[in-house]
Amino acid sequence: MSTVLAYLEDTYKFIDKAHVEYIANDERGYYCVLDSTVFYPQGGGQPSDVGTIEAKGVHLTINFVSFVDGVARHYGDFLSVSLEKGEQVTLYVDEARRIQNAKAHTAGHLMYTIVESLDKNLIAVKGYHFPDGSYVEFQGSPSFENMETFIAEINTEISEALNEATSIEASLIMPEELAARWSNIPSNLPPGKPLRVVTIGNLHPTPCGGTHLKSVQELKSVVVTKAKRQKGNLKISYKFE
Repeated sequence: MSTVLAYLEDTYKFIDKAHVEYIANDERGYYCVLDSTVFYPQGGGQPSDVGTIEAKGVHLTINFVSFVDGVARHYGDFLSVSLEKGEQVTLYVDEARRIQNAKAHTAGHLMYTIVESLDKNLIAVKGYHFPDGSYVEFQGSPSFENMETFIAEINTEISEALNEATSIEASLIMPEELAARWSNIPSNLPPGKPLRVVTIGNLHPTPCGGTHLKSVQELKSVVVTKAKRQKGNLKISYKFE
């Protein structure tokens, strides 16, 4: 079986029902596998959701969620209550943390799509969209000569985007359609399968399985703070509110 990822449908859905598949444990501890989840599992440069699962009137704290072989593992004290396959539980995602993580992820997407649009020699290959120390790494040889001038140009474009009523859309498209809309796409995308892409305003779509805001207007600011070469890549750091 694989877990239905209900958070993909709505970042702002914090409560949902699900059914128990099984309880197991690994090196991190005991975890519960459900048939569906609104908890985002850590991955893609984004931290996991936390919160609680209510089962038999008991609220069990969920302190971490991982995604392994198509299954979401919800880690918590599952020895304190006996759960059986098919039993219905209620999931409560920590709303404040979810929104903060979505802000970090959206800010990173806004920044790196602007960077790729300004310099098509750069392709984003790694993101760290945690609230502290956020950055994106790019492959390629930059076409600009002065780093400070380029950073200023990025921040100007970001500021203009934040001042507009720029919506954020998530949709499923085929790889061929993505390639037609943007040339610099990752080479490791699965062929022949629909891709979930996120599009911010008029910027190019990018493949993404994370949580995002509805509009960039939910961000007070996004600022590139520095850029430096690191292990052959260009690492661009940013802050957001």
